[in-house]
Amino acid sequence: MAKGFDISKFASSLGPSAPAERDIAAITAEILQLKQDASAILAIGDRLNEAKALLSHGEWLPWLTEQVEFSESTAQRFMRLAREWRNPSALTDLGATKALTLLALPAEEREQFLSEHNVIDMTSRELERAIRERDEARQGLEAAQAEAKTAEESRAKMAADMAALAAIHRSAQEGEAQAR
Repeated sequence: MAKGFDISKFASSLGPSAPAERDIAAITAEILQLKQDASAILAIGDRLNEAKALLSHGEWLPWLTEQVEFSESTAQRFMRLAREWRNPSALTDLGATKALTLLALPAEEREQFLSEHNVIDMTSRELERAIRERDEARQGLEAAQAEAKTAEESRAKMAADMAALAAIHRSAQEGEAQAR
């Protein structure tokens, strides 16, 4: 049976002269307070990243479930948003689900996508469809560009072949003229 998480061993036991370090109890308290605010996803994610780095191997999941009452998947989503999403106002408007969906886009293209689409009024499925259509359009464009390049290379080869054939033909005509 898994041993429960004992937060007391992480409580600050440093004397007054020691430097003030953030301990797991302080991080836990901040996360619990931030959970009350739906717009605090990035702050929660930052603290979850901090806590995971602070905890020893095997302590993360018990702490996560017993102290801050998050599933591992929820924590992973918040942590990913904190690492990769840096627009808190857009995140507040979008919500975590849509923001996570937008992480499928390269970071440098997210703002442009947001300005071109009314993401706030989209459902999550509509957003996923818009991203999929964008990706399919991009793939179609890349395929068309590859086809155009291949066609241009073929045209250039045909032009070179025609020039070579014309040279052979001229040479044959000159040889025939000399033979007469």
